Amino acid sequence: MARKVWLTITGIQKGFDQEEPVTLVTEGSYIHKNGVHYIFYSERTEEGAVIKNRLTISPGNVELRKTGAGNFNSVLIFDTEHNKNCLYQSPAGPMELMSDTKKIRVLHGDAHFKLQLKYSLIMNGMLVSDYDLTVLAKFME
Repeated sequence: MARKVWLTITGIQKGFDQEEPVTLVTEGSYIHKNGVHYIFYSERTEEGAVIKNRLTISPGNVELRKTGAGNFNSVLIFDTEHNKNCLYQSPAGPMELMSDTKKIRVLHGDAHFKLQLKYSLIMNGMLVSDYDLTVLAKFME
């Protein structure tokens, strides 16, 4: 059964001589089924389009799937054992990237679920940037 959550998603991109955190606070839903955690939420682009997001979290693996208006479709896969090819939808169009996952940490209790993710994105063999992402889901009921 899905549980309503307040999501606070904080991302820090390291590189390009800056480390500016970006935070998204929104409602979402959380499901825990067969040892896998699912978090669903929506966000708006600067142009006002709605992007639907699904986080799938299993031991050692995280998938972030984003779908939206037009042909917007991104799939980022994070795996602590292997680098993964990913398709990222940028404003300039789709880009093929590789994720190099450094850390996946999951903490969950009766009142919350927390995911900490550290990874690098690589394009054409070159580092694009390093990222720290924290997803905190606080159960509403």
